[in-house]
Amino acid sequence: MVKRLIKISRKTAWILGVVVCLFSALAFYANVPTDLEPADVAVFQNDLKLAPFQHPKTFADEITAIKAIQHRVFVAAPVGNGIPDYQPREPADLMKKREGLCYDRSRTMDKAFDYIGLEARHVYLLYRQDRGYWSAMFHYGQASHAITEVKTSKGWMFVDSNTEWIALTRDGQVVNADDVWKRAAEFDGIPKYLKDPWWAIRGMYSRKGQLYPPYIMFPDFNWVDYFSWLIWG
Repeated sequence: MVKRLIKISRKTAWILGVVVCLFSALAFYANVPTDLEPADVAVFQNDLKLAPFQHPKTFADEITAIKAIQHRVFVAAPVGNGIPDYQPREPADLMKKREGLCYDRSRTMDKAFDYIGLEARHVYLLYRQDRGYWSAMFHYGQASHAITEVKTSKGWMFVDSNTEWIALTRDGQVVNADDVWKRAAEFDGIPKYLKDPWWAIRGMYSRKGQLYPPYIMFPDFNWVDYFSWLIWG
């Protein structure tokens, strides 16, 4: 009986080891890069004219820069038809399209904030809609939204990608993606769609793998941002 248990334990360990190795290889292969490319810098310098906002020194400067970037992205690419699935959606692609959906603009804003020296991360909002987390994650057509979180001198702040709205309360507090819908009463002009409950998943870009190469049926993640959030918040 003991030998049988040992054999089962070893077999299970091998299976788990293989699964972990396969998942790790697939995750590495499917990682969404966040490094700035020369084409990104060209957009920020020439199209959006962001050079004057680099390295804000005070909280007031940070807010001014964040609002300016958000506004200029909306002017360049207002809400409209999104970049089709299975096609590149980097800043230069958005400038050519001249319109987009939340996940198109948020990608450009993610990189634009990095360009001026503010740490940023992509956030996938999975709306709850009276479902549990895993049920919502795998439910076809589940409502979702893509936004950017920017790290200010007062903490992480939610920056929307469908309206020119940032999570700054009436008394000047910044609010992260976990708490916006919980603290909706503290904001002026908060969009209606930001009052419904969600789960905020940092580093996740899509559930189906259709937005970023290699375009396979595996969720689009930047794994550094995802695990950094899990470990350090």
